[in-house]
Amino acid sequence: MARTLHVDGNSGKAYIYKGEVAPATYANPSATQLGDLHFHSDLSYLGNTQVLEATITHPERVRSSSSSKWGGTTYRTRQGTQSFVLGTNTLGTISPAVAFFGSAQMPAGTVVHKVGQSVRAVSIMVTASQIRLFENWLTFDDTLPAVSRTYRIFVLQTLFTGSGNTSIAIAPGTFTAGFGKLSTSYRYLRRADTLPDAFVTAGRTADVQSGGVKVVLPDGSVPLQSATYTGSFTGMPGTGVRI
Repeated sequence: MARTLHVDGNSGKAYIYKGEVAPATYANPSATQLGDLHFHSDLSYLGNTQVLEATITHPERVRSSSSSKWGGTTYRTRQGTQSFVLGTNTLGTISPAVAFFGSAQMPAGTVVHKVGQSVRAVSIMVTASQIRLFENWLTFDDTLPAVSRTYRIFVLQTLFTGSGNTSIAIAPGTFTAGFGKLSTSYRYLRRADTLPDAFVTAGRTADVQSGGVKVVLPDGSVPLQSATYTGSFTGMPGTGVRI
């Protein structure tokens, strides 16, 4: 099917759509027309601006225990946190990000290390200058030995409003339209029904019941389920995307 690129010389609107119908058809698109559009300068987009892969060596977390000749050895719960710098945020603004541990997308509080009932969970944080990892650890009967883990983070630029006064520009090796919203400098999110890089969902990904937790990712995988969890949460569907 043909694709049509149209730029309005008066308003500066730029859009790419399926087919060869009159451009006015998509000047102000309705929700039912969004499936026909590849790009429209009135819409908002996310452009990938940075891919960071970093390996962190998480330090040993020693269990707390005490012994007596009458009561044997007892263990006390220990808990702590630590923040690590993964790298520099080259965008320079607080931006949304998608993180992965191995091949799995990381929700906040992803467990990356477990020995017995002792666990180490992490979350990704993005500041205006850094991409950081926040560790929350908890020990019971077992010490958590030092361990190295590799994380991959996609930092996304929000392309919600146009900038400048150039509606479209074409030069060797570069193309921009929609006042900067469409640019060959970005790697956009695209729907992918097979082998997606990530999932987008408006639904929750975790449930807590009877003191236990169950995490179900949008692809249906279950990276975490406590032994005490008694609920029946099956997750929420999501849309697969590639970056």
